Formats: sequence, C-alpha cells, structure tokens
Amino acid sequence: MENQCTVQVKLELGHRAQLRKKVTSEGFTHDWMVFVRGPETGDIQHFVEKVVFRLHESFPKPKRVCKEPPYKVEESSYAGFLMPIEVYFKNKEEPKKVCFNYDLFLNLEGNPPVNHLRCEKLTFNNPTKEFRRKLIKAGGVRLTDTQAGSLH
Repeated sequence: MENQCTVQVKLELGHRAQLRKKVTSEGFTHDWMVFVRGPETGDIQHFVEKVVFRLHESFPKPKRVCKEPPYKVEESSYAGFLMPIEVYFKNKEEPKKVCFNYDLFLNLEGNPPVNHLRCEKLTFNNPTKEFRRKLIKAGGVRLTDTQAGSLH
C-alpha cells in the first residue's frame, strides 16, 4: 500500500505574562500574550487555516479568531484560567481541527515574569496528498513504519 503514510508536525503553544506596574481601573494586575506557532524552522500557516482562542467569558468577545500569523492574543487580567485553543487545518478530510486546554497561569508578585512554552506533536495517519504536501512544507516529517508504530 503505497498510500500508507504518517506525517508528524510540531506546534508550540505558549504565553508570556508579567505584573503591571500599575493596576488598571478594571483591577487588572497582569499583561499577557498567548500564542500558537511552529518551531523555529516551521511555518504552520501552510496547514493551519485559523486558530481560535477561547478566553474566559468575563472578557469582551471571548472568542478570538486569528486567520493568519501571528496567531496570538494580547490582554490584561487579574487571574489565570484554562483556555481552550482550537487549531483548524487546511484539510478537506478529517481531522479538521485539534483542541488543546491551555493553562494561562500568571506569576505571583515578587516572582519573575512567566515565559512558558508547551510543545505538541501532531501525527497524521494517511493524510491526503494535498494535505501531506502542506504538512511537509510546514516542517512536517514523514515517519517510517517503525517510528509511527511507536507512537501508539
């Protein structure tokens, strides 16, 4: 079966957070920025259609959609929260998206700013030729049968 193929691509999810010098009128104590990107050599826009950041419902317009890089949101708040992040693919077949629960934690007063990075490996089994090309162009790696077998 020539079409049997597994491609693995990497995503980086991360955030930076720092204590504000002055609390805002809303009581916000921290500025933060959350992002999704490829590793240094990867350009994920080849296979990513959009990234949806679902902020806490207390934010105005808590659903933030980024259709092109940089895939990021910058805000201020007084507390951390779990943020669902949905990455949609430029793929006509399933899977069309992947969801991550991201812990947007803030630094406590007196501690250094947060600079957090979380690496995720996405494995696609038998992607269409078109989607496979997009994944490889974005830095994806075609795995051999033995490499793919060890992922399960």
